[in-house]
Amino acid sequence: MHVFVVSDTHGSLERWRTFTSHLSSGARIIHLGDVLYHGPRNPLPPGYDPATLAEELKKYRVDYVRGNCDADVDYMVLEIEDIPRIMLKSYGKYHILCIHGDSPSLEEGIELARRENWHVLMYGHTHVPSITRKGQLLVFNPGSIALPKGGYPPTYGEIFLENDRLILRIVNLENGEKLFEERV
Repeated sequence: MHVFVVSDTHGSLERWRTFTSHLSSGARIIHLGDVLYHGPRNPLPPGYDPATLAEELKKYRVDYVRGNCDADVDYMVLEIEDIPRIMLKSYGKYHILCIHGDSPSLEEGIELARRENWHVLMYGHTHVPSITRKGQLLVFNPGSIALPKGGYPPTYGEIFLENDRLILRIVNLENGEKLFEERV
């Protein structure tokens, strides 16, 4: 099992195409929000073309959570009826809570994941890649392929289920190098 995790594409067709060059055939993708619009606080990302990006996204099997820059019209052009703020994914015996990180906030997501004894909380919003432990909970942010922050390059995440262990990895979009990896 191999799942790719992306967040905060913000309409960057150029970076989306670079990301998809890393995908395996029939890849599953989780998008943690802020899909098409760059937002009023962000600069235009490289290759900003939200209309064409929407057409490209339709070619893939993507599960979305809604981000703070996402609007109803974005999902109309993506031909998706509703995008949740919270999504639960299960891989083998592992349960993953997916949010964008604005509503609910990261802190609220951590509290919910701990209360329900989930294994991983995945979120975006900050554009900063990280994998940290909060007790038994692994907190995973794939960063941003379009507008990275914190001095990091553009990044995305990967999830593997291997020998009954969940592996979370953050990858540099530009060169494919692994930046971070943790096992549950």
